[in-house]
Amino acid sequence: MTTHAFKIGQHVRAKETPLCKMPHGIFSIVSLLPSTADGIPLYHIRRIPDGDERIVRQYEIEVARSGSGDESGRDGRMH
Repeated sequence: MTTHAFKIGQHVRAKETPLCKMPHGIFSIVSLLPSTADGIPLYHIRRIPDGDERIVRQYEIEVARSGSGDESGRDGRMH
């Protein structure tokens, strides 16, 4: 079983993949959820600033970095 790699409050974004259907932008980790039956950690995330929420698998997200080119135009910090 894999442990959660991200913490509550940490800023993440969707990984760039051809199959990714997640919107661009910076998301904040809202809560850590139990792992899937095959051991993949799940997260409840919320997009900044519009509040769009979703549940994602750990491999679908990565740490958001300043200047990452996200369409949100945000640097990942709460204002």
